[in-house]
Amino acid sequence: MSRHTLPARVGPREVLGLAWPVIVSMLSFTLMAAADAVFVGWLGTASLAAIGIASTALFLVRSFGVGLLSGVRIVVAQRVGAGSHGVATRAGWQALWVVGALSLASWALLPFASILLVALGAEGALLAEASAYLQPRLLAAPVSFGLFGLTAWFQGRGDTRTPMVANVLANLLNIALDPMLIFGFGPLPAMGMAGAAWASNLGEAVGFAFLLARFVREGVAVSARPHRAVLLAVARLGAPLGVQGLLQMGSFAVFVAVLARAGEAHLAAHVVVIRIVLLSFLPGLGVANATGVLVGQATGARRPAIAAQAVRAGLSLAVGAMAVFALLFVAVPGVFIAPFDPAPEVRALVAQLLLIAAAFQVLDALMVVLFHSLSAVGDTRFVTRVSVLAAWFVKLPLGTALALPLGLGAVGAWLGLTAEIVLLALVFAARARALGLFAAVEPADGPEPAAAR
Repeated sequence: MSRHTLPARVGPREVLGLAWPVIVSMLSFTLMAAADAVFVGWLGTASLAAIGIASTALFLVRSFGVGLLSGVRIVVAQRVGAGSHGVATRAGWQALWVVGALSLASWALLPFASILLVALGAEGALLAEASAYLQPRLLAAPVSFGLFGLTAWFQGRGDTRTPMVANVLANLLNIALDPMLIFGFGPLPAMGMAGAAWASNLGEAVGFAFLLARFVREGVAVSARPHRAVLLAVARLGAPLGVQGLLQMGSFAVFVAVLARAGEAHLAAHVVVIRIVLLSFLPGLGVANATGVLVGQATGARRPAIAAQAVRAGLSLAVGAMAVFALLFVAVPGVFIAPFDPAPEVRALVAQLLLIAAAFQVLDALMVVLFHSLSAVGDTRFVTRVSVLAAWFVKLPLGTALALPLGLGAVGAWLGLTAEIVLLALVFAARARALGLFAAVEPADGPEPAAAR
């Protein structure tokens, strides 16, 4: 399928054609995160807990920016669907202007990094190790945001293969550098946690450079100056997702702080299972991303029947793939746990958490496909409100009550997370049905794309 052409009909084959490069890209990121956790885990349980806290702090700092840049994908997809390829190309330059502003904001937060880590439960040696990872990662904001912003631009055009190549290159380099920089190699000194951070930074720099070179070659035909209308369209669609990401990640940060209070073993088990679940989440998230691109292009082209076909195809693929992982978590949990080689008390907790993860896999697939689909039609404010309410008024109070006062620790916290996913899946399904995203009726004049309003 051409990256600029909306197919006459969308089924699982068309969705998968866009999704598999996204899945490969995300797999490389997951392997990067897993590699960091595996190599750092060899330093001890405290180090594994520290990278969990530092990673949470990093995601919290970046969450608004990542959500805002997601608006680039929506704008580009809708403009490509409408045939406005010049506007779609110009959006790439606007993404780079946004990246510059986000990078300055991240650097401004550097003096407060330790305060954030303390708020998440780090103290003493744990604080020192978490700081050693977080500080270098914050310095690399331009390449991190740049990689994400240009990935969103290429994906919005329907080109998921170019960012796949960039992300695979980035993460292969990261995995190769991890043991050398963490433990030392030849003249390179052992850097510990800082080594894991710089391995990630160097990998992302290579990926960003690759995408930037490809983009400049295509984007030279349009002006690189800030364009008010395109920036406003990106902000209108991306800002709610940025707020959603920030507040939801904030709730997750509190979630991690609760686990830190439950003990190092509970926090370490959470870190391990998060890394494992990121693997199972890949097919669903990759399919959801591809579904969102097709829904956005169909919205721009005013073809609601095509959008509905994409949603149904995406749901069938995502639910099927994540159901397979649910069965594997129950049948062979040891296969997923073994690479981390956790301490016995951590291993026991991981096994319990994997059973909980297995229980919500299918609803998680439903939730993420509908989240991206609703965002693609411009319904970003609704998904923001519902996501924030579920995170702060379901997951946190229920998870905290089960984890601490009732003494269930990580298991209780993850039961609260399960309740959040169930609620989001049900609400998003009702919203999608109300907007006609499950229907196949195409009126003569479809709805005006949100990016054009």
